[in-house]
Amino acid sequence: MKREITVPTLGGIYKFTADSPEDEEIIRKTAKAVNDKADGLQRMYPGKTEAEIGRMIALNEGIKAARLQKKLESIGREVEMLQKELDSYLKIL
Repeated sequence: MKREITVPTLGGIYKFTADSPEDEEIIRKTAKAVNDKADGLQRMYPGKTEAEIGRMIALNEGIKAARLQKKLESIGREVEMLQKELDSYLKIL
């Protein structure tokens, strides 16, 4: 069930296509989180423009995503190692 939705973020209105109700919820929650983060940063740095605030948010979220990606890769390697270990135990049986 694809559905086009609009969300207000950082002074603009943006259109997205939600593939499911869960996807729509994710988009709306993310937009709200960005707006909340922008409001907080605007209070901390009152002279910053919306563009500067947007770049700060993008950089912070990019850093978080990179850290999560690195952690996911580490978990993937650990799962692979555990799978090999399990396979070797099962061969013994």
